[in-house]
Formats: sequence, structure tokens, C-alpha cells
Amino acid sequence: MHGHEDIERILLRVPNWIGDAVMSLPALDALKGHFPEADITVLAKPRTMPFYGKNNTSVADVIEYDSKGRHSGIGGKMRLAAELKRRKFQMAVLFQNAFEAALLSYLAAIPERVGYARDLRTPLLTRPVEFTEEIGRRHQVFYYLNIIRELGADVPMEEYPLPRIRVGEDELGRACGILRENGVDPGRDLVIGVAPGASYGPAKRWSTEGFKEVLEALSKELDATTVIFGGGDDVEICAALSVSLGSRHVNLAGRTTLREFIALASMARLFLTNDSGPMHVAAALGVPTVAVFGSTEPALTGPLGPRVRVVRRKVDCSPCFKRECPYGHYNCMTGVTPADVHGAAVEMLEVV
Repeated sequence: MHGHEDIERILLRVPNWIGDAVMSLPALDALKGHFPEADITVLAKPRTMPFYGKNNTSVADVIEYDSKGRHSGIGGKMRLAAELKRRKFQMAVLFQNAFEAALLSYLAAIPERVGYARDLRTPLLTRPVEFTEEIGRRHQVFYYLNIIRELGADVPMEEYPLPRIRVGEDELGRACGILRENGVDPGRDLVIGVAPGASYGPAKRWSTEGFKEVLEALSKELDATTVIFGGGDDVEICAALSVSLGSRHVNLAGRTTLREFIALASMARLFLTNDSGPMHVAAALGVPTVAVFGSTEPALTGPLGPRVRVVRRKVDCSPCFKRECPYGHYNCMTGVTPADVHGAAVEMLEVV
């Protein structure tokens, strides 16, 4: 096994989902801190690649894992393994849990392979990390940090390390341009961001009517403009919110890249959201964030940032972690009222 000082090239397989990627950022920084002289190359699917580009100072390079194109099928996986092998990585750190992640690093002949001993992949790892009950009870950010601790790093496991996302001046300039193109003056107008979707499923989506009531009240009180955000899967629900809103707003769902969304979200005075990827982005940007939780547990996947509030109504069956309510009533979501969310939003604005 290589000595600590001998590690010069590390491959990091990062998570596939936006929220998970944001929660893994403190562990990425801890990995760089533990191997300050090493170049860290990230292997990521297109969805999460934008978190690791030019504005991430812990990353030397990013490799796109094109699982639907040139890396699809058995032939594609072998092609990717060959690409990785040519890079002569000395260590692979696997934040992603899948068997495939371990297999690729094994086929790439990377001598040290570190990750959780899950999904039948233990024989492919040189340093399997035990998934304990304690880690399972901790916030997801510690799940990734624990891997770096197993490498010998001194990482904080008692206090929440906050994810940080950096936005470049050029990106802010582009975001200002997008707002102006849609009739919003970024120097004058107060912007409230909202992400009413959630890719996981309806058990994580608060009602469109609820968002409408809160946004119209805040718009009137603050003379604010609402900017609606969402990815391709959220276009329909964002359109429904847009149609229902009587107050001034812009619907950008499906119309921005991830980096454009990040820059635009950083300009919001307040961000309202479900438990979703955009929630984690807004919180990591330091934007005052109010998040509605239903079937999931904020102690495990809640937003981490200097200014966050979680709104939930605890019921006997929550958290169930289901995509759809197994009982059909969605009481954990319907129990959250517009007054609850509005109150949390006002509190956030008062403490900023």
C-alpha cells in the first residue's frame, strides 16, 4: 500500500444526485486537505459535473461518465475502465455506493480502492469501510466524511461542516443578464426563489396552492418578484404554479443550466423549496432557505447552511422515506400550512 506522501493521483467517484453531491462537498475538501499535494480527478455523471469545475479549488480535473452514450453497456464500461487505467491513479475513493463504482476502479487497476462495504463489492475494495448503525443515524454529510476519516484524516464528526458552493463573477454576470432578459432588475428588484418540484416523488412535494399563498403574501409585503426554478422533470409543476400566481414572477423551469441556476439562486433574498437538490444548493450558497419536509427526515438530509429553516408536521407514519404515501393521505405534507411556511420565511428575513 502506498504511503501517504506517495499519493499523487486520486480518482473520486462522486454521487449521481444533486443533493447528494452538495452534501459530499465537505468530504471532498477534507480529502484534499488530507492529501494536499495530490491531484484529485472527479468521475461524475453529467447531472453533477457542474459542482466540480473551475470554481472548485479541490479538484484538478473532471471526467464525464457518459453512461447513456460512449460509456453505455459492457463495452462502454470497459472503455471507461481503460481510460481510467491510462491515468495511472494510485487511489480511488468511492462516495457512490454502487457495485459498478468498485468494479470500474478494479478494472482500471487502481491499487488502492476505498469505499463502503456495501452492495456485494467488498472483495473489490482494498480498504472497505464498515457502514455502522451510528453512521446510518447521522446526517448524510457525515456519511461521506467518515470515508475520509477512515483514511486517517482528522475530520469534524461532532459538528456539521457546511457545504460551500463558489460562484464566479462571470457566472453572476450571466445571471444578471438572464434576469434582465426576463424583466427583472437585479440591482433593484428583491427576488424570492422557489423550487416547487422534487424528483424523488409526490411524498416530498408540498402543494402548489400552498406555495402560491405564501409567495403572493410575501410578494405583496416585500414588493418582491418570484423566480420559479426547476429541472426538466419539474416543468409541469412549475407551470402550474406560474399559471396560478397572480403576483409578479418569472418561470425559468427547464430554461437554465445547473451553473446558471446556482448563480441565479445566489442572488435570491429568500428561497422556498421542498426537500430537493435545489434546497441543498440554496442552503450551501448561504441564501436564507425555508424547506418543507414530508416523508423524509431533516436530521439525515436536511439543508446545511448558515441560514436555514425546516418546516414539517410530524405524524405517526413519518418519516417513511417513501416516494408515494403508502396510505394515500399525505398527512405529513397536507399538515403543513401556508401560515407555517410564511412564518418561517418572515423569521428568516428578520434574522438576516
